[in-house]
Amino acid sequence: MKILIIEDEPPIADDIKEMCVLILGPKVKRIDIRHTMNDALEYLGKHSIDLCLLDLNLKGENGYDILQSAVSKSFHTIIVSAHTEQAFEAFNYGILDFVPKPVNRGRLKTAMDKYFGSSENMDTGIKYLVARHRNSNHLISIKEIRYFEAHGYLVEIYLRDGKSELIEKPLNRLIQILPKEFLQVHRSYIVNLDEVDSYRHKGGGTYEVQLKNGRNLPLSSKVYRQLSSTAGKR
Repeated sequence: MKILIIEDEPPIADDIKEMCVLILGPKVKRIDIRHTMNDALEYLGKHSIDLCLLDLNLKGENGYDILQSAVSKSFHTIIVSAHTEQAFEAFNYGILDFVPKPVNRGRLKTAMDKYFGSSENMDTGIKYLVARHRNSNHLISIKEIRYFEAHGYLVEIYLRDGKSELIEKPLNRLIQILPKEFLQVHRSYIVNLDEVDSYRHKGGGTYEVQLKNGRNLPLSSKVYRQLSSTAGKR
């Protein structure tokens, strides 16, 4: 696991690094630290990471410039900040968690557990995903999304207006931050359940879900049973 800590106070950055090592142990492959926004952006342009721990206030610089760039990438972002009033807005942009300062190891471990999917998924109220167009960020409203489709390392987002957008964040990381009305119905698809019209067993080992716009998507047998069980309890 490769981690980048973006924190302008070296002693705090070192403490966070030490906590990460204690929490993650042999899972850690590399932890790097950057103290300024420019250094962090340069680093992210040259290196791949799995997780970013980001302070939103870097010697007067606005960490949201990094946040909006970071959340469009494949890695997860955890905010580490004393400014808890910024948590609501940060969650709007699809962060994995918000850890308040002073950092408590137990609270940081809870955030790490969310990364590995071993903590109960909290509905954080994400409102946007961020797509990167050339050198600018484009906000995608969660309410306008019909479904996601994986294409290798890219994911295509299909919107209610018929348009689509590409982002780099893989499905297994998206599902950790999306609201609970989104369900991964197949290894290559996540759907907005509000957009589902019906689902069925086509015969043999083939299942499908039909959206309200008439589009049919593959459905795994496991999710078919899950949906059937839920419907049977209503």
